[in-house]
Amino acid sequence: MGQAMVNLVVVSHSAKLAEGVAELAGQMMQGGCRLVTAAGVDDEAHPIGTDAVKIMMAIEEVFDPSGVVVLMDLGSALLSAETALELLDPDMARQVRLCAAPLVEGTLAAAVAASNGAGLDQVITDAMEALAAKRAQLGETAPAEKEAPPSGTAPAEGMAVTPPGDGARRAVWRIENPHGLHARPAARLVSVLSPFAARLTLEKAGRFADATRINQVASLQVRQGDEIVLYAEGEQAEAALAAFLHEARTGFGETIPTQEGDMLQGTTVAETPVTAPAWRLTVSPIKQVQQSPAMTGDTVEQEQRRFAEAIDQAQRQLEQLAAAISLRLGPRFAGIFEAQAMLLADEGLRAAVAEKIPRFGSASAAWEQETAVMAADYASLQDEYLRVRELDVRDMRAAVLALIDKTPPPLPPPSEEYILIADEIFPSRLASLDRVKVAGIALAGGHPLSHTAILARAMGIPILVGITGLMDRVHDGQTVTLDSARGILRIS
Repeated sequence: MGQAMVNLVVVSHSAKLAEGVAELAGQMMQGGCRLVTAAGVDDEAHPIGTDAVKIMMAIEEVFDPSGVVVLMDLGSALLSAETALELLDPDMARQVRLCAAPLVEGTLAAAVAASNGAGLDQVITDAMEALAAKRAQLGETAPAEKEAPPSGTAPAEGMAVTPPGDGARRAVWRIENPHGLHARPAARLVSVLSPFAARLTLEKAGRFADATRINQVASLQVRQGDEIVLYAEGEQAEAALAAFLHEARTGFGETIPTQEGDMLQGTTVAETPVTAPAWRLTVSPIKQVQQSPAMTGDTVEQEQRRFAEAIDQAQRQLEQLAAAISLRLGPRFAGIFEAQAMLLADEGLRAAVAEKIPRFGSASAAWEQETAVMAADYASLQDEYLRVRELDVRDMRAAVLALIDKTPPPLPPPSEEYILIADEIFPSRLASLDRVKVAGIALAGGHPLSHTAILARAMGIPILVGITGLMDRVHDGQTVTLDSARGILRIS
């Protein structure tokens, strides 16, 4: 085994750019540290982009207990790199540092320092100071830090939230959660703050959101290291701020990893391929509900009542599912369904649908239209981790539609062991399956960061996503072998 050494990963939207930077750095490493690239996406027509899974695999390839430094080009590459850390084993992720240094100069400086045996902190320092020599040669001084934009003016994009009044009390917190306020901690925050009799406004960098609305909190895209401010106005303002700070100190329901303690390193053993008959999960497509003619007052009230009963029932089912998952897998995974239940409890969402029923002619049409907009809002977010939460919205939409229209339950799976084959599977459907019978999951669509994939891994079920041609090639009862370690599905 070679000498322990900090290694490097170069992340770029362009594979050619990354290869050029690696070639330059290679001239300076002289056989020292290891450097790999994670650049571009596997799309011949549109190769420019970054891939969190590719970055994760690159980190794993060069991982050393001394640490790994990841250098990136454009802003969204940082989001992909942050997401890659979530996919890593937590002990490994603690030894990975994302560096804000300029890609070319920073990589060259980091390569020299790492190849000379510098520690993780020194490699980062040298990379961050890489422009000093160029500035000195050009007679420039380092630019002064820009003043932070004044808060209290700009609402978060897509929202119409009035900034807090001058007399509002406030509490400030810098987010320590490794992945920021994603779905589960955001749901925990909203759950804690909603009962207080106070107007609660959350701010990040001059953008505002209603702290009791999960969609608005999620749309702020709060990341680790971001400073957030909770403003409170009203009778229970002080109590709400105290609850907020308590939740912040306890990680909003998440365990905050520390750098303390010894690390023990072992060798990963790939999962053994599994073989079983295929079971094709067929899901009826969401019908495109057409707008109906104008409704009478009695019909409107009837449809509004049907909607209220359905959404209440769906909320109860999700709360029961969250409780069951908490017992099986722990509170972290129960948060997936607690977040969905909280969305259904949103009075603003319920009121918006009820108001649309007269115009769209039925509860089904109004609900389908409102949640279609919500799903599109999630799908348009820049943050990849939040973007794939669009599947959770569609999961919730399908559950309520089935209750409104009294759709019969889906056919049960086989009584013997099987490999589930589908275009996609909602998290709630996966959670309801018998883990003992599910040997593996193969999906034509899906995403490694979806809650379906996260749940499958937690349940110990091998899963492959994004399999082109899957639904045309595999039929019910065919024997298939799923090799998740190699990313292969073999058809007998």
